[in-house]
Amino acid sequence: MIVATMSLEEKLVRVRAEVERVLRKHERKVAEMQRAVKISRDKAPRIHQADYRSPDQIDWVVTIRCTKKRDKVFLAAWWHIKGVGLEAMILGVDSAFYLDSHFFQRYRIRESDVVGAADNLRTFLRANYDVTTKHLDSERHGMREVAGVAQEGLLVGTIRPTGIIAFDTYLSNDMLRGDQQALQQELQFHATTKDWKPARLQQYRSMVDELLRMFEEEPD
Repeated sequence: MIVATMSLEEKLVRVRAEVERVLRKHERKVAEMQRAVKISRDKAPRIHQADYRSPDQIDWVVTIRCTKKRDKVFLAAWWHIKGVGLEAMILGVDSAFYLDSHFFQRYRIRESDVVGAADNLRTFLRANYDVTTKHLDSERHGMREVAGVAQEGLLVGTIRPTGIIAFDTYLSNDMLRGDQQALQQELQFHATTKDWKPARLQQYRSMVDELLRMFEEEPD
């Protein structure tokens, strides 16, 4: 069980200790989806989402995404602490993203309009399970600032000394300034291409360079 006296690092240790159990619980579903994708002519990815409460009273939102080339399981854990509110962690391979009650309040006001706190949190985690980030040159609250994108909006926060990225606010698309829109577009491009093989990425860049060259050579 996660309690108020724990540091972010201690909370992350407790969450990561449950990952193997959560993955085992969903092995059968992953295998089922892999078989379905293999025999299907449809190339669209298959996505399945499920909720799971562990014996340690940590709630999980599990997102399984399968394509013909690969499958991936995205994990997000959340809990409620009396007097503190709802908190969540989205787990990456080498990273963890912490979201506090203030973040989810901003998300409700600026995006979801879901009244119930837990339902609002689950709405965010189900839509924004795959987070892509960039460490910025600026500072926020005396720490290095970080921006992130997922399915919706722009996430803003800081990188803590131990490497945990803490997002403390959410900006909907209609709130973004010009520089924030450019940052979001950059991150969205990286999110789209981060799983591409080097050869495919190089081919894409070469195609873009060729199109730009042709455009520059067109007569006025």
